[in-house]
Amino acid sequence: MDTQKSNSFDSLCLIAARMKQFTFPNLKRPLVPAKAPATPELVNWGAQVYCYSWMRHFSTLVGGIVTLKGADNTPSARIVARSVFELGAHAYYVKKHLKQHIDAGNFSTAWEFLTPIGVGSRYINEQHPEESEMFPSPPHISKAINCFGERMPEDAQEGYSFLSEFCHPNVLALFQYYEWIDPQTVTFVDDHEPLAGIFGPTAAASIEGLLAIEELLRMTGEREVLRSLHELLEAIVEDAIKATKASA
Repeated sequence: MDTQKSNSFDSLCLIAARMKQFTFPNLKRPLVPAKAPATPELVNWGAQVYCYSWMRHFSTLVGGIVTLKGADNTPSARIVARSVFELGAHAYYVKKHLKQHIDAGNFSTAWEFLTPIGVGSRYINEQHPEESEMFPSPPHISKAINCFGERMPEDAQEGYSFLSEFCHPNVLALFQYYEWIDPQTVTFVDDHEPLAGIFGPTAAASIEGLLAIEELLRMTGEREVLRSLHELLEAIVEDAIKATKASA
């Protein structure tokens, strides 16, 4: 494993370890009727619910990558890495559009945007369309990935496409379990492919996602979890500086 791949995985390990220590307070919904115009307080509450939920899920998945690598379970780690990448893209997508609505003072529009983000479900819409008003269709992940290209112009599409290849029954997924020993013969192995190629884009998407969540929390006036997130981001920077010096 070269230095860049090692540093990327070290960043994921650091994120997983630090975020296990995060604690999240209860969030009480403002007393705004469902059909009433949205208030800044309601929008802030919805954004914080998203951020807290995002961080809990993100932390669990990144920890899963670390655990799976330790168990030499490369195929499963690749699938989880794709989900982590999606979370990073999604956080940036939500932050960008929500900020636009808030900056314009359009809190009802901001709430309309947040609703399918928080409670959207394609499954419920398709299987139980009578519930679509309560559980509207969420934005397709392709929107988030395309938007993410603003932050990762070279890696958003290519990195996500590469990780996605291992989530479907095609050549990259199946080739993990066999190799050619001569032009006529294949032998079956226990995942002969290393984890090369997943740590770089996954770590980059993770950090971009954390930065987007940090901005969302600041926008909403949140303080408690933001303090822990700042400490994590500072630790990531310090770790990167040390790694750069060590490789110089």
